Amino acid sequence: MPETYKPVNMETDPRYNTEGGVVVVPGSNYAKEMEKFEQFPSKFGNNPGNRYTYRPFPKMLYRAEHWNGKATCMAAEPNPMEYTDPRECERHQALAQRFTEKCQRVVNDEREMQAAMENGWREGPQEAVEYLLARDKDVSTATAHRHYEDRNMSEKAKAEIKAAEDEAGGAHIPEIKEKRRRGRPKGSKNRPKTR
Repeated sequence: MPETYKPVNMETDPRYNTEGGVVVVPGSNYAKEMEKFEQFPSKFGNNPGNRYTYRPFPKMLYRAEHWNGKATCMAAEPNPMEYTDPRECERHQALAQRFTEKCQRVVNDEREMQAAMENGWREGPQEAVEYLLARDKDVSTATAHRHYEDRNMSEKAKAEIKAAEDEAGGAHIPEIKEKRRRGRPKGSKNRPKTR
């Protein structure tokens, strides 16, 4: 009888899906040594030597920033199909990766975590985005109040405000510091007379 071709699926065929290499004999010195490093019961034995315990640190923290008009902690990789120039795609991929790395941080103890939390870092990405949106809302509300109060300013003060806003490049400025005014020099002739 002639032999016929049978297609082979490497994922399901037992000839291809076997584990090669070292054979672990239960109770052997090798199995006992490997069991010391396991955290859960495994093929090396049922008594792991490095049992799992919760360790709060090191911990990943997140800080949200604006990326393409959205508040986010992680930038999505660009779709290569949208680019005609592969170098442009690689540049955008590198930008997205740098943004994501900039918005993530690992802290090693409680002191580092407290300092990071005071600087806007949060424990989860959603919490970081909510913090950024709340901060943006507070800044825009304070800026709106300042605009309302600026309507009664003098023309010279309004010109200073406009210069400060132009310098900021369209960003919200909740408070504009008053320019320092020069007083009269100490040896001035217009000093009031004392008797």
